[in-house]
Amino acid sequence: MPYTKEHKEATRKRILESAFRLFTVKGFDGVTVNGVMKDCGLTRGAFYAHFNSKAVLYRESLKFAVNGTKLAELKPDGTTDKEWLCLLLDGYLSLEHVRGKYPCPLAFLATDIVMHDEETKATYANVYNGMNKAILEYARSYVDCSEDDILSVTAMLIGAVAIARTMRNENSVTKLLQACRQEAGLKLGGI
Repeated sequence: MPYTKEHKEATRKRILESAFRLFTVKGFDGVTVNGVMKDCGLTRGAFYAHFNSKAVLYRESLKFAVNGTKLAELKPDGTTDKEWLCLLLDGYLSLEHVRGKYPCPLAFLATDIVMHDEETKATYANVYNGMNKAILEYARSYVDCSEDDILSVTAMLIGAVAIARTMRNENSVTKLLQACRQEAGLKLGGI
């Protein structure tokens, strides 16, 4: 009896969750198909029912992780663009995000991505461009800012999280995140 569509989607999600978590910890070269499948409790055969290769899995796990971020969520009703952007910044530049289960793929895969094929780099660039577009759209509703302003803010945000990920002293991490939150807030209209 064939598996249901729901079962297939749940299996794919399990694989993507395991893969993204492993890629963020070990990088592309440190992860094997067998390792991903063992981590999510499935067989190697199940992998090939969903993906053609580890490179495809890497790209798809990046897209999957982005869809699970706060920035991909719809702004709650009754929340202004300014309030929402403030909440997004607070969440992004937090210890919970840096140490969390679903960290930002832009920050956690930044150094790993440069060693990949053009399609994978394009996926990463599209995710980054989407982040910039969303933040610019929110910010322009209440402050005069340019695309260049947003590029500098997002580069700082991603860099701060990537660096914070490597630091073990929680006070130092907190200081870094707070300093970047203050600077980003100033650039985005004093939020």
